[in-house]
Amino acid sequence: MNQRTLKRHKLIGELPAGSTYLFDQPYAPDADPRAGIASHQTLDLYLPPGPGPFPLIVWIHGGGWNGSDKDTDVAPRFLGSGFALASLDYRLIGSGAAFPAQIEDCFSALVWLRENGTKYRLDIERIGVLGHSAGAHLAGLIATTGGTDQFCKIASTRVQAAVLWSAPLDLSRERGNWPSSTFVWNPKDPFSTAFFPGGAYDEQFAQWASPASYIRAGLLPILIVHGSEDTIVPPGQALAFAEASRALGGK
Repeated sequence: MNQRTLKRHKLIGELPAGSTYLFDQPYAPDADPRAGIASHQTLDLYLPPGPGPFPLIVWIHGGGWNGSDKDTDVAPRFLGSGFALASLDYRLIGSGAAFPAQIEDCFSALVWLRENGTKYRLDIERIGVLGHSAGAHLAGLIATTGGTDQFCKIASTRVQAAVLWSAPLDLSRERGNWPSSTFVWNPKDPFSTAFFPGGAYDEQFAQWASPASYIRAGLLPILIVHGSEDTIVPPGQALAFAEASRALGGK
């Protein structure tokens, strides 16, 4: 039994009695669950006991858009409070899937969850998205562009709440107040060469890819959590995002 299987067995044992679960469900028409982890377009779905319909939390993992995966131990705490949880894998930039593939995958997963809401007893009118680090960047784009045609043409991608945990909300060098040691300033950084088109920083692209560029009136309620001593993502981005949103009546 490999480590992943052992981890899943442990997680299943921690779920509330009567919970159900679904592993490695493809959410995109051309998804291949047998492919390498870097190209997965699959999700895990955890459902609490009871008839439902259950409000849904969508978890998006971090890892610099280029690492980690959907395996998570957060399901028991949410299921114990009556929430369903969907945890997503998305194509990673290291697999050759340049941005915006990652946010397109997140929106595709949301479409699949809504289309299958009745089958899995989900309350598709009560969906919240939660992400950490790079996952919080994607959750921020869902929060600010969901229901528009910016990254997805399907209107059913709007969610009702978002939690952004240590989110890079502004990828613009100066507007985002990034330190000179970070990837947006370092042309030799392997992540910078993979993320930006042409392998070099592009200001227009950086702004286009930033949740901060899409702040507008009428945004859904957003909780932003950020450590003041974060040395990777400038904490000031959380404050700037919150202030700009509040100025337009945001919660």
